[in-house]
Amino acid sequence: MDESPKDLGSDDPWGFAAPTSRPSSKSASDVDQLGARNEATLSESRGQRLENVEGSSHGRHLKKRAFSLTVALSAVFAIGFIAEIVAVARFINLAGLKGLVIIYPLGGLGLLAVAFAQVTWIDRIKREKAFVRVASTYGVLFVVALVLIANSSERLSLIGTGLAVVLADQVNFLLPLIIWAMLGDHFNAAESRNVFPWVISWRYAGQFIGLLVASAAPLLLTRLDIPLYTLLFVCPIGLLGLAYFLPRSLKGRSLNAPPGEIETVQESIASAWGFVKGVKAFRAIFITSALVFTAGMALEGTFLTRIADWSGDSESKVQILYGSVLLFVFIICWILQRTAITKIMERLNIPGSLAILPIAALVGAVLLMAGVQADLFGVLLVGIVAWRVPWWSIDDVARRAAMTLVPDQRRARVSFVVDLVPFAIGLILSGLILGITQRSGDLIWGPVIALLFAIAAIPASRVAIKTWSDALLSPQLKRRKRLSEN
Repeated sequence: MDESPKDLGSDDPWGFAAPTSRPSSKSASDVDQLGARNEATLSESRGQRLENVEGSSHGRHLKKRAFSLTVALSAVFAIGFIAEIVAVARFINLAGLKGLVIIYPLGGLGLLAVAFAQVTWIDRIKREKAFVRVASTYGVLFVVALVLIANSSERLSLIGTGLAVVLADQVNFLLPLIIWAMLGDHFNAAESRNVFPWVISWRYAGQFIGLLVASAAPLLLTRLDIPLYTLLFVCPIGLLGLAYFLPRSLKGRSLNAPPGEIETVQESIASAWGFVKGVKAFRAIFITSALVFTAGMALEGTFLTRIADWSGDSESKVQILYGSVLLFVFIICWILQRTAITKIMERLNIPGSLAILPIAALVGAVLLMAGVQADLFGVLLVGIVAWRVPWWSIDDVARRAAMTLVPDQRRARVSFVVDLVPFAIGLILSGLILGITQRSGDLIWGPVIALLFAIAAIPASRVAIKTWSDALLSPQLKRRKRLSEN
């Protein structure tokens, strides 16, 4: 499409990414063009575009371009959720709270190690090659985990289950980040706000399949006397299949072009962290995320421990109950995605949308405190749903939108820093929180300490909101200029 800068300004491709009021600085002409129109006209045109893009020829063209990556993202989440539910249910049944105290920090350290290993080359090679390497490696490691799980030694079986838990976290976080980086290469900010909600809907389809299979399979497998861990065979088969087919579907596509220069690990990490540190809003988002994921994973551990207590010694009951809860969360997220997410993004912008999760963690912590104290499953369920729903819906969409503002050559590594590192920190610190809970002998301490972290995250999220307009003017967001040059 050949559009003049004037036309682009009228279309306001930034939408929810742009500040609601015009920035006072005039150092960036492209932002000035976006803010120079009447706010009422702007709101009306936004609403019309959101209604019309879905059925337009342009919308269909965007979906066609995104189709193979979208299917891959859906498949990755199906694989990841099957792995997470099966492995976590088996692990919590075998090891209980004591196991979570160990496996959460190990999972966080594993995520950090892999992220730092990848950050040095992830933006220097083509994304499809990065995906093949990572997916193939995880596929092979799942085979190793299955061999250990099937071993007659209880200790080796537990180690294999723990490895599967760690791999599930990595599949659910690292592989989607690479696919989102490819989508970010393929679509500018104007296109992403129209096509990304559709991509998220497909991701929900993958989640639904994974959750449904993991939740319902025990009903059949236990009758056939087949071990529940056999479901994990889906993981290596699916990952190796994706590693083979996805690059072939992307032949001829224009994704990121490797810059060619060779950086040391220190230089790569400094480049990614320098971006986050240099843009105050992104730094605030990083701090908020680290605090809120610490709170959230402490709530998850508390909830899982209570499920294991109620299920007795039945792995199938744990898996059915845990999977069913996540399936219920998914249904709520899907309804929100179809009815409210875009409107929320339009109203709150990116930082305002990200500020919802700390409040949700606070509410979840209060409810889990009450549920543990009164031993009421319904209250615990509402608490974990209050935390999970914003995480899987509005928070995820806002993070993807924020990453479209990052220059192509830095996007994957910055995404690792902003998305993955805070979650890894959350796993490590939540393991410490659960360790305190275990030593005290009272499960109430998990949500109590989580509440403190959630409260601390709220001021940090307010900093992101206040500094977002300045962030859009940062020279580090050079990708912004493309909107007025195409």
